[in-house]
Amino acid sequence: MKIKAIVVLFFTFSILLLAAGCTQAPAQTPATATTTTPVTIQTSQTTIPTTVIVTTSTPGVVQTLPEAYAVEVQVASSGVAVDPKIITTFRGGRGINFVTQVEVINTRGDGKIETAVKSHPNVGDTIELASSGGDNDRISVYVTISNGQKYLIFDQVVSFKQRG
Repeated sequence: MKIKAIVVLFFTFSILLLAAGCTQAPAQTPATATTTTPVTIQTSQTTIPTTVIVTTSTPGVVQTLPEAYAVEVQVASSGVAVDPKIITTFRGGRGINFVTQVEVINTRGDGKIETAVKSHPNVGDTIELASSGGDNDRISVYVTISNGQKYLIFDQVVSFKQRG
């Protein structure tokens, strides 16, 4: 009698295990926007079409991570006038185990672009980039999750703040 009960329980758990694996929602593919301007360069005999990617100085639309992958970052200026920095702090969230990479891009007011990447971040990890010291440093934070999708989760102009 006990053997029959064990066999029935084994098959019941096996069926439940298989059913649980088949109920995962399909991955959503976010729409990504890229601003491009086609440019045609003409020479005396040939025409060469090229595509130029134009970056804007105004922040764009950020993407919302699916709820299961939600994470947060905090971006602030160091406020130190001698060596101004923009500090991005990874705050974690529900999707912390799915984040494979955080990429921070600083498009400075003086025209320089700096990029820093942190793989498999932990709560409290920081990325520091040099600031121009003005009110026109645009910070973009991209998060890549384990399925390879890349999301823009922060895109704002961060102003320099003097402590005091």
